[in-house]
Amino acid sequence: MTRLPPFPSGIYPILDATWLGQNLSEASWPNRERIRLVRDMESAGIRFIQLRCKHPADLCRPFFARWLHAIRDEMELARIIINDHVHLAMELNADGVHVGQDDTAVTECRALLGTDRILGLSTHNLSEIEDSLATSADYIGFGPIFATQSKTDTKPVCGLDHLAEAVRKSQKPLVAIGGIGPENLYDIAVCGARAAAMISGLWGPGGRFLGGHCVREFARGIQGDL
Repeated sequence: MTRLPPFPSGIYPILDATWLGQNLSEASWPNRERIRLVRDMESAGIRFIQLRCKHPADLCRPFFARWLHAIRDEMELARIIINDHVHLAMELNADGVHVGQDDTAVTECRALLGTDRILGLSTHNLSEIEDSLATSADYIGFGPIFATQSKTDTKPVCGLDHLAEAVRKSQKPLVAIGGIGPENLYDIAVCGARAAAMISGLWGPGGRFLGGHCVREFARGIQGDL
């Protein structure tokens, strides 16, 4: 697998089965709609994409499979990360897995994935950031930065000050997550996060995909351009 710099666009889309189903009726889309979205992501410079489905594996397999197929067909350099379902990630030949503190242990995931696949780990406070340094995780998620409605089992809000401190403590690429919209991306970038993971914030009125706008806003924060 060709090594890419992690999160070159600064935006890490999470395609969440529940959110897409409830808000955009994704399961009923013709495949050309998925292809259109993948092309929009590629045009924006997005290369790392996470697929998330918090249901049993048999229910998640069709969601993962149809998106893996669409992304592989249209985006040569995509890196596709599956949330939690490490065995499905192996079965479907995804590029990696992202796990939480209460999901499959990092050591177990790494043993299954080997060294070539990507492994991400969620953290929610500075103590977990410190613990993550001793793991084989390739990148760290940190949050929720803001209150979010995309998940119901969230931890206390971290805020921008804790994000900046987490960036300073982490020796791994750090991805901010939780309640992030386009209006927050400048501040997230200024804090030093490598990327912002986004779910609902990637979509505007009428289901319009805002990936290009989000990439530009994150880049503005990196450049310090007011």
